[in-house]
Amino acid sequence: MTSNKNLKVPECPPLKIAQTKLGKVSYREKGQGKTLLLLHGNLGSSRSWAFQLEDFSSAFRVVAWDAPGYGQSDDQAVDIDAYAAAFAAFLDVVGGAPAALVGHSMGGSVGARFAALHPDKVDRLVLSCSHPGYAEPETAPVSAKFESRMEELKRIGREAYGLARARDLLPGFDETRPEFLYAAEVAAETRPEGLRRASRMLQLADNRPLMPGLKGPILILTGEIDKVVAPRLKADLLASVPCGKHIEMPGLAHAPYFQAPEYYNGLIRDFLSGSLE
Repeated sequence: MTSNKNLKVPECPPLKIAQTKLGKVSYREKGQGKTLLLLHGNLGSSRSWAFQLEDFSSAFRVVAWDAPGYGQSDDQAVDIDAYAAAFAAFLDVVGGAPAALVGHSMGGSVGARFAALHPDKVDRLVLSCSHPGYAEPETAPVSAKFESRMEELKRIGREAYGLARARDLLPGFDETRPEFLYAAEVAAETRPEGLRRASRMLQLADNRPLMPGLKGPILILTGEIDKVVAPRLKADLLASVPCGKHIEMPGLAHAPYFQAPEYYNGLIRDFLSGSLE
């Protein structure tokens, strides 16, 4: 599965700021109608959803937030419940519940937590290249992977760091393509403190006890060649959400929203319409 070579990355709508009871949250919004919520991954931001903001806004009010510590959003405590609470406070301000929710990677972990705790606010849930958390104890040291990445950022600088992370997200992808360069640009904008907190949050998070209680239709999308989500975490997600429909996206890695947006959006559109359940 490959992307249309003639695609250009759409321009994102301007950044907005929501002042919530738990602090400031930046976000992007486009379109009118039923609300579709987009939650990005660890190396993303609201800008990650350029293709989806453009495509789905013809039929939905599309709202893409910046997670705590990303974009211009305030930091939160290093706890998945704090991230879910921040999202709940954000949704209270921007409105639209009950809404459809698409959570990618970290966004899926936070989105699933939110959906489990607030089942009345989510009527359809898409978990994209996600996982239920690493479930490590609080006594566990900070992950060696994070420490290595922070050392790499200091050594090679933001631009080269962004390119390296884009290669993780899109292995083997043509590095001259605008989608690749855009992914690198978004990754390069990641705030180190936001990444530190989010990485630790996922390291300690464990959604497994809550996942079986999720309500409403659920679509689980996984990438056939995704090297970011470990096989055991993928297996844990599939085992803990027995009611969800699972689609393995052929030939796709960890950023299908960039790699093959027409195909990816089509799956989500079919699911939102009720024709894919």
